[in-house]
Amino acid sequence: MRARAEIVEAARDLFTRCGYQGTTVEAIGEATGRSGAAVYQYFTGKFEIFAIFLREHAVELRALGERFPLVTDDRAGRLALEDWLGQFIDLHERHAGTFLSWSQVQFTEPELRSMDQDDFLAYQGAVVDRLTRSGAHPPMPNIVPVCMLSVVAWSTFLNARRAEPVDRTALADALAGMLHPYLFAHDLGPQPGDRADPAVHPLPTIPLGDRLGLRRPVTRRGAGTVQRILQAAADRFGANGYRGTSLNDVAARAGVSHGSVYTYWADREALFGTLAGDVVAALEGQRQLLADLTSIDGGIDRWVDGWVSMLDPHGSVLHVWQHEVDAAGLGALTARREAALDGTVATLMALAPDLPRDPTPMRVALRAVLTDVPYALSTQSGVLPRSDSAGFVAGLLRSALGLTRSGW
Repeated sequence: MRARAEIVEAARDLFTRCGYQGTTVEAIGEATGRSGAAVYQYFTGKFEIFAIFLREHAVELRALGERFPLVTDDRAGRLALEDWLGQFIDLHERHAGTFLSWSQVQFTEPELRSMDQDDFLAYQGAVVDRLTRSGAHPPMPNIVPVCMLSVVAWSTFLNARRAEPVDRTALADALAGMLHPYLFAHDLGPQPGDRADPAVHPLPTIPLGDRLGLRRPVTRRGAGTVQRILQAAADRFGANGYRGTSLNDVAARAGVSHGSVYTYWADREALFGTLAGDVVAALEGQRQLLADLTSIDGGIDRWVDGWVSMLDPHGSVLHVWQHEVDAAGLGALTARREAALDGTVATLMALAPDLPRDPTPMRVALRAVLTDVPYALSTQSGVLPRSDSAGFVAGLLRSALGLTRSGW
């Protein structure tokens, strides 16, 4: 029916722009010139509509897994992988709204989260089977399918947010340059003694007095309340996204009154700005640690551990900030964030014995590997323990930069 199809397409657009939590049935109806009640004539709610998109994505993901090539350890194998990765990028571009919204759905709609499990497991099984038949021997073969999905997805989405996105073919080439050697490398995994206890990164670190975003200084008496509000805000932004989070949500999560939140922050942007300030300080600290540690044997492994540990408290805000927030009031902080991340990637790329003629696509891929990939795999979804996520990131960095363990 025409009306049903119009509702589905309007919902697809709204989920892409506003996320699952930020989209209402009323908004879907308005986008088609109808009321929310009219939408309920065809669907039980946005849950049922989003389920359509999840099924579409899952079916295509399964088919893509079944097309995974028998990758050989030579140029032909790399080109075959690059072609497949190009198809993967295309899938994520077409289903961007579904994939990005799914990160919210997994917290609020467990039935939707489990809906595509059969197709996902089929994708995973097909990729593992072909890796085995290819003779590939990555450090952790059973996690490669989900990790590869994460690397390609977040590289694609970060690229789309760039003022000048790199060409899809160039991005697929960069990803192949990272993933192909990883699939055939013996020495990219963590070794005994490499892992150190990661530093603890508390959230937040609120000094008494003035702070970016705060409308009044924090006294000793109010510090505990501010701490609870900020922890609750980071939780809600991570679960519902920026657009799907209100100050009322934060107050309820923190167990404080609505007025308590407004005592310190004028609006959502100001509250997010306070959290973003902590993120930037953490990123700048990790960038400096990298500059200090790159000449120490095994230092990168320890640095990656610390980096992934830093994402435990700060990853949700960084993730939402990179993919959803364009608040004008955060312009100066955003510039500092970009400088810290670009500087970290540049420091890593300086270790490579040979750089590609155009390093920009690899910078995009490395940015995703450092930020969204470990956060999504360990903190957000809990697919991997933090130690495994850190090992995967360290291995990909070596692979991407053409370095062996002795080169670190």
